[in-house]
Amino acid sequence: MALSNFFLNLDQKILSKAEGGFTSFRIEVAGHVIEQRFVSEEHANTVKPFFTGIITEDKMPDAVFYFWTDDVNDYLPKGTENVDAVWRSRDDTGYLRITPDYEVTGIDYQRNIFYYCRHPDSGSESILYGHAMVVIFGQWARQNGMLLLHSACVGCGGKGIMLSARGGGGKSTLAVSCLLDGMDFVSDDYILVNQEGPLRAMPLYRTVSLNQDMEALLKPGLPVIRIDRSHNDKLMMDASSYEFRDSLPVSAIVYPNLTDDEFPSIGPASRGSVLVKIIDSTASQLGVFRDPEPYRMMSQRLMDIPVFEIKLCKDLQKNVQCLRNFIAEEI
Repeated sequence: MALSNFFLNLDQKILSKAEGGFTSFRIEVAGHVIEQRFVSEEHANTVKPFFTGIITEDKMPDAVFYFWTDDVNDYLPKGTENVDAVWRSRDDTGYLRITPDYEVTGIDYQRNIFYYCRHPDSGSESILYGHAMVVIFGQWARQNGMLLLHSACVGCGGKGIMLSARGGGGKSTLAVSCLLDGMDFVSDDYILVNQEGPLRAMPLYRTVSLNQDMEALLKPGLPVIRIDRSHNDKLMMDASSYEFRDSLPVSAIVYPNLTDDEFPSIGPASRGSVLVKIIDSTASQLGVFRDPEPYRMMSQRLMDIPVFEIKLCKDLQKNVQCLRNFIAEEI
């Protein structure tokens, strides 16, 4: 069965589950309008705050995302009922990835419709929040000339740098400190970058996240959207009261490293080591470990960008000033 026919049948199945219709809202990201549709109003209401500040009205969508929870086995194509691992199919009309009892990810290339379903008993509350959004946006970005990266982006004077580190490495704390200090800001966690031309970073949503001890230290005074129980009770906060840059050129990648030094410092870093960390961290978030294409695309896109390490001290303001001086004077 052609995937285009499968997706038309999938639409009918989803519609039959959506008693009273869909709950939806539209957002504007990287010049595109995306309508997000949810079978559950509760699900929609938990996701919508992530997009505070970029929700748009009266614009026709360029793409549609479906999010719902159900028994994934109900959506297996004929002939795949006995699949015991990951089942994939791709043709000129679309892409489909199904893991029984776990998730469905699909893309209808012809209609620019994206599907994401998780079994309701398959995991934590992240089913309803960040994980599904990251997976779908990663697929959408690739179809629209962009890549989604697990990185922050800040800058000053119209020049930007990527801050890239695994969770707990100080990336978000440093990025939010820069935001509070008035530096140019794109994101503290995920960015979209263009696949071709001079590298530019774009924001995905208007939230920031901090561990509770760092939030108590920085005191940003931002409304808490939710507490992420699956990530050490990290606070997800609405930062739409601050100005976000819609796009910022990226001149360097800076890898934060926590130290006991009295003063911060920035110097060249091993390109291979840092790129591996960025790519592996992004692949982990997107769930694309077995697909070599995202690895290749990320490697090619970042291989010519200068790479540095910032050795962070315990004084957050010193770290921000060090990074500000580096951007102003060195790139």
